[in-house]
Amino acid sequence: MNELAVRTVTGILLAAAAISGVLFAPVWLFKVVIAVLAGIATWEVFRLLSFRFEGLKPVEAGISGFLFSTLTLFVSPYLSLLLIFLYGFYTGHRVYRIDTLTASVFGLVYPVFFVSSIGILHSIDRNLVLVLFATVWAGDTLAYFTGKLLGRHKLAPRLSPKKTWEGAAGSVAGSLIAGGLTAYFLEIPEAIIPVAIASVVMQIGDLFESFIKRQVGQKDSSHIIPGHGGILDRIDALIFASVVFVVFFQIFSST
Repeated sequence: MNELAVRTVTGILLAAAAISGVLFAPVWLFKVVIAVLAGIATWEVFRLLSFRFEGLKPVEAGISGFLFSTLTLFVSPYLSLLLIFLYGFYTGHRVYRIDTLTASVFGLVYPVFFVSSIGILHSIDRNLVLVLFATVWAGDTLAYFTGKLLGRHKLAPRLSPKKTWEGAAGSVAGSLIAGGLTAYFLEIPEAIIPVAIASVVMQIGDLFESFIKRQVGQKDSSHIIPGHGGILDRIDALIFASVVFVVFFQIFSST
């Protein structure tokens, strides 16, 4: 089976599992699964950063990421943030290096809070997660095929040589169409606003992770998903878009 076929089959299975979880899992179980994903993503970030920064322990950090995500989703994000800074100080103090402390704090805040935002969005309205998925998945798909067929102008060659402006435009168009239609059919018309914002922001989410990988000389965040690399490689755009949705609907519900 070639790489595209493996990637396609794996993507379909992951999408089916994700949609089933959104539709049928109780809120608490969905949040636990998200916390597990946050833990794996934390392990991946620390794995990448450990190529450059001394004293990082990816497995220990991954377990901590799961616990901090659980606290974020079930108790208080402020408590989680406090413990993240304490963990960063503990890690940096072991080797007495401020760059290790900084890498530890970043390596937890990024995956824990961004991945946890999916669980927060689900607790607001599980249908919003479906709109989010449609927005991101359609954008990713159209970016791939538009880039392959029409891509000529590099978007950010230092970060991701294969990404083009044409692919990015296809991604935005796919996100707007799929996200907008899903919001319409689920009767959440106001969701078109975060869909539009997320269609742009998710491009940055992808480049953000690429920047980290380029800095440490790695192609993938890990190799746990056949054809896709790691968890972060699969959800780097999704988690940026998710934050956009959460912020918008928290503001929207308070007005």
